[in-house]
Amino acid sequence: MSHTLRTMFFIVIFAGLMSLQYNLDSDRTSTRQIKNALELATHDAALALDESQLSQGRIVFDQERALDNLRDSLNANLKLESAAGYLYSPNTNSFYQEDIVLEHIEFVDDSNSSFPTQYSNLDYDILDTLNGPSVIAVLSTRSPRYFAGSGIIIRKAVVYEYVQ
Repeated sequence: MSHTLRTMFFIVIFAGLMSLQYNLDSDRTSTRQIKNALELATHDAALALDESQLSQGRIVFDQERALDNLRDSLNANLKLESAAGYLYSPNTNSFYQEDIVLEHIEFVDDSNSSFPTQYSNLDYDILDTLNGPSVIAVLSTRSPRYFAGSGIIIRKAVVYEYVQ
């Protein structure tokens, strides 16, 4: 009888540890994917330059095109569908279960700044020296869960800059 109880106890402990491991692995995977996808998306957004300003030697972002590039990149890399504004919903093939929110996007370029400049955003704890035109973005979501429990909130910030 004691052997049976001990075996059942170990099975319960093993099941608990496995569910914890799956959830922690989900947190780690989603954190890495969000960071990588946001870095790619800000790069794609930074490619949208105002060509008339570029011909004069100034780097100025075409913000509407940049936002389109950022949206398309996030949709492709994270398997999302754009919803209203800065809200992205995961499609059926996505790793994510909750909506992903682009909390902040900012364009610092030759039209509104001189370089190098000290950039500070206290809301998101971003402090950086920008040596050239930059795109700053913050993305957040809740980590998916395979088993019981609520996922952790993942918030990643990326600064992509042109170095002059």
